Amino acid sequence: MNRRTAILSGVAVVSLAAAGLLRFRDERLPGPINEQSLPSVPAPDLTAEPVEVVYCAGWDAATRAPVLPMSEAVARAQDAAGGQYAAVLLVGGVARAVVEVCWTAHHAEVWHVDSAGRRYRGVAYRRWPDGRVRLFEVRGWRYEGKDTPEFAGERPTVRARVHRAATAEIENVAVSAELPGGSTFQTSRKDWPEPVRPPDDVAVPQVGGWPDLAGLTGPVTTRPGPDEVPATFPWRPPQPLRPRHIEKNVTDGARFRTREGRVLTVKRTPAGTIRLPSGKLLVGDPHWFDAESKPLAEAPPPGEYAVEVFGLTENGAELTTAACRVTVTDAPVTSWHLALRDGDHELDLGDGEYFGNPVDTATLALVDQTGATAYDEAAIAAASAGEARHHRLSDGRTDLIVVPGWSDGAFPVWLGRTADGAIGCFVLDFHAPELATAEPA
Repeated sequence: MNRRTAILSGVAVVSLAAAGLLRFRDERLPGPINEQSLPSVPAPDLTAEPVEVVYCAGWDAATRAPVLPMSEAVARAQDAAGGQYAAVLLVGGVARAVVEVCWTAHHAEVWHVDSAGRRYRGVAYRRWPDGRVRLFEVRGWRYEGKDTPEFAGERPTVRARVHRAATAEIENVAVSAELPGGSTFQTSRKDWPEPVRPPDDVAVPQVGGWPDLAGLTGPVTTRPGPDEVPATFPWRPPQPLRPRHIEKNVTDGARFRTREGRVLTVKRTPAGTIRLPSGKLLVGDPHWFDAESKPLAEAPPPGEYAVEVFGLTENGAELTTAACRVTVTDAPVTSWHLALRDGDHELDLGDGEYFGNPVDTATLALVDQTGATAYDEAAIAAASAGEARHHRLSDGRTDLIVVPGWSDGAFPVWLGRTADGAIGCFVLDFHAPELATAEPA
C-alpha cells in the first residue's frame, strides 16, 4: 500500500500510480477515458484593468459579498502575526477573486468568482519554511445554472493535488474528476493536467500583492475599513486531522456515551514490553514488513518500553480495540502531534487528512526497524491465532507485538510530547467506529 495513503472523512484516498493514458474503467462508460478529455474548470484570463481591494473577514456565500471589513493596516498586522484575513478583489465594482490567508496554518487560497458571485475555482498554496509559497491544490466546481447554489453537492468536480517531497520537489500530481454521467476517475502524473499552470513557486506575497497572484495586474486601490480585527470569520483554515479524546482512549475505566445512548468503557490490558535496540519504531501490518518499511521519524533512545492495549467494552462484553500505547517516559503528556514516518511532512496534507500506517489484515503490529524481516509469515500467523487482545513474538533481540483491530485501512499514530518537548509516548489509534461520534460520559 502506498505510504502516502491519506484519510479524508474516514475514507482512504490512495494516489494511483498511472502515467500517460488513464487506466480507470467504469461500467457506465463505453471505454477507457483518455486524459485529453479531462474535464476542467479554467481560471479567467489575465486582466490589466484597475483593481479595488477590500480587506475583510471573508466572503459571504449567501449574500455573495465581503463581510466584516478591516483596514489595510489591520490586514498587514494579521499577516505578520499569522492570523486570518481575506481580500476581495473587484474589477469594475464586481468581485473577480477572493483571497483567504492564515500563515499559522501555512495556508493561502485564491478563489475565482463567477459573474453570479459564486466561487468556482480555488487555487491553494502552502507557505514553506524557506519563505516560498508553493502550489498545493486546485479545485473546481461547475454550476448548472445561474441560480445553482454555491458548491452544489460540496464535492469538487475537478481536483489536482501537487505532492511534494520534504525538499519541496514535486513527486507527482494526483488528479480526480467527475464525468458527465456521474462516474469518476483518478490518475497520477508528472506534468500539470491543464493547458495553463497557476503560479507554482513564488516568494510569499506582500499584503498588497495578492491581485498579481490572482492574475489581476492592473493598478490597485484599497477601500478603507475599520481599524479592528473581526470577532468572527466565515471560513476556517485547513488543518490535518487532530486526535479526538485521545487521553480518554488510553485511560483505564474511561467511559464514553454514543449518540444512541450506549455506554462504552475503556479496558486496559498490559502487553509487556517492546525492545527497541535502534529506537526506530515500525508500525503497520505485520505481514507487510520488509527491509524497505519506513519507521516513525521521531525515535526515542534505544531501550525497552512498556506496551498497553486499550479495548472497548459494553456491559462487560468486549467489543474492539481502541488504541495501543508505547510509553517512553512517565512524565505527563502536554501536547499531541501526528507521528510522521520517514519521508512524510505535514505540508503535504489537506484538511482532515493524515499519513496512515497501512493495514491489509485488520491487524497492526509494532517492531524495531532492525526486526522488520526477523519474523516469517507462518510464525506471525501461528502467534496471532486466538481472540487475545495482543500477541507477541521475540527473536532474542527484538519483539513483535501484534494487536488485532477491526478493519483494513490506514491508521494514525499520535506522538505525545512532555512539557520539555521530549517524546512521552506513542499511541496507535484504531479509529474504533463506536467512538467516531461518542463523547466522554
